[in-house]
Amino acid sequence: MSAATDLGVNIIWQRITAMVEFSSEVRKPSRAAVLIVTVCLLVLAAAGVILYARYQKQSRPPQAEGPVIVPGMLHAGDSNFEYYKTKVRIENPRASLGITFSKTRVAFISGIISNEGDRKLEAVELKITLFDVYNKFSTQAVRTPIRPGTGFYKPMEPLEKRTFSVGIESVEQLWNPKHVEIEITGLKYQ
Repeated sequence: MSAATDLGVNIIWQRITAMVEFSSEVRKPSRAAVLIVTVCLLVLAAAGVILYARYQKQSRPPQAEGPVIVPGMLHAGDSNFEYYKTKVRIENPRASLGITFSKTRVAFISGIISNEGDRKLEAVELKITLFDVYNKFSTQAVRTPIRPGTGFYKPMEPLEKRTFSVGIESVEQLWNPKHVEIEITGLKYQ
């Protein structure tokens, strides 16, 4: 009886598998679909690059080449400037050369501004003088690395140190990054 049952089950199983055929077929996407997806991805990437370039162009600080005018800035000749200038120091000045995508040579000047006085420092204006390898004057620029309205601005507290970095474009071939003079020419404090 058990052999007959096994024979019956086998016959039923053969009939079921004959009615239902199990097969898996891998369908490959057509070339047209692949081409459309590729073109869409390229268009999206190009749009992203264009938007990024426009954003970078708009986010540049105004007057990047010239000095920034800060209302209430004190300069040489003012006794308040002369008094507080002795309390502000430039530490660890460093210079390096960079080359932009448009092949423009840029001098990057960085360092630490130290407020050793008892007042909050709102703005610092620096005159940066560059020299060539023969120690002759190369170029000069006025930059305001600390000023109201830039970045996450808040005044420098007394005894605070803050890093700065400024750029000077169109540096000559023979520029000597080891000979840079930095002078504080303007201050605004509370």
